[in-house]
Amino acid sequence: MSQFEPLDPERHLTHGWKRQDDYRFAAEDAWAPLLLAELPTALAVYPLAFAPRLRGGHRLVALQGLHQDKNLLVAPSGRWALGYVPSYYRGYPFSLNRVIAGGQERQLLCFDHASGLYRERPQTDQGEQRFFDDQGQPTPLVVKLFGFLKQCASNQALTDRAVDALEKAGLLTGWTLDVENPDPARPLLMGLKRIDDQALAALDGPTLAELRDAQALPIAYGQRFSTSRLGVLHKFAQLHAAHAARQTQATSTNLDGLFGEGDDDLEFDFDQ
Repeated sequence: MSQFEPLDPERHLTHGWKRQDDYRFAAEDAWAPLLLAELPTALAVYPLAFAPRLRGGHRLVALQGLHQDKNLLVAPSGRWALGYVPSYYRGYPFSLNRVIAGGQERQLLCFDHASGLYRERPQTDQGEQRFFDDQGQPTPLVVKLFGFLKQCASNQALTDRAVDALEKAGLLTGWTLDVENPDPARPLLMGLKRIDDQALAALDGPTLAELRDAQALPIAYGQRFSTSRLGVLHKFAQLHAAHAARQTQATSTNLDGLFGEGDDDLEFDFDQ
């Protein structure tokens, strides 16, 4: 379970963290939120869907698995198996939390103390980082990270508004994943939605204009064009099953070749 706490220069002046060097923390995420800004890159990699939001409505997501609590894109080594890592993970173990103080809303940079990466005495000679300098100012890396997370939060709000517009226009419909179940003992993911092709084709001019202005049309067409990527997830499911069963050395070699060249860059780069 995550345990995010705000960073405070008085409490954490000399504290810091060890950089995340693998993605095992995401191993149980069958999907991840996806931003409109990521759509051009993610479209070639992930099947896209719409998943329920905690406070109602739906959110654009990238599918990473076919069953609940299983991310097929985290390799046994902890590397990411495809060439693009969603921005949702690239700021971890930090997050931005909104709080109300003195009648005003503020965004606070928080750190996940359950990550195992918190350091009260960071060893900078071993690559560990401090949160603040001796004057209590955020270090350059923390400043860069804060800016990245603010960009993500701003674009997430834009993306959510676009998906809300799609839902208001009646374009979201229930989706039973049209892919063979690689593990019949477990049900495929449920509760997802997709774009209704017939409803999209029947839109009138004013509604199309509203969706255009909300930047929702790229999401609608992108989701429909992405569904063929379900086959890629099915292949990863087979490889994970073979790895778990410790089948032939040839299969293990195949896994090493496939998983060993995943994205290993954990830089805070919004344009990755």
